[in-house]
Amino acid sequence: MKGIQMLKNITQLIQDFCLNEIYLTGFVDYEKNELAEFVANTDYLIFEFGEQLIKIQSVEQYSKISISKVDTIKINIDLEDVIPAKSRISGIIFNNPLIDNKVSVIEFFNLEENNFELICDAFKMILSNNQEIFIDPSLLGINIGGSGVEGLWRYNLPEGYKSISTIIEL
Repeated sequence: MKGIQMLKNITQLIQDFCLNEIYLTGFVDYEKNELAEFVANTDYLIFEFGEQLIKIQSVEQYSKISISKVDTIKINIDLEDVIPAKSRISGIIFNNPLIDNKVSVIEFFNLEENNFELICDAFKMILSNNQEIFIDPSLLGINIGGSGVEGLWRYNLPEGYKSISTIIEL
């Protein structure tokens, strides 16, 4: 799939379906006589649109975001005695998880396209209820939130940084 086709494919998927769920992956660690602990892998998130999945991943030494379609949620853990796990986090991300969270606008910052994925510095979705979901990479993994996360990202940009926005209204 060519780069321009990848953008069209991902845009079409987001346009056709509501954002149903956001998954955070990791593993469950059990300690004897202790509560089990979910240890999150914040390097990537999985967004579920209908039954289609989009992976948002921090890449290039946590300086960019990769956006790609995936068929399943795969969790690779190189530890023994832990159980791979996923957690639904839409309840803490969405202002109202009970409504149809339809995306009305997508904004990519410094978008690059290739055959397998979209690469950008940051990514924003505006839902039809005007909620903003902003995603940017950091050394600690993916940051996700509203306009406050975007403001912090902009505040921390290096002097002279040039941002080219690609805005797609759906």
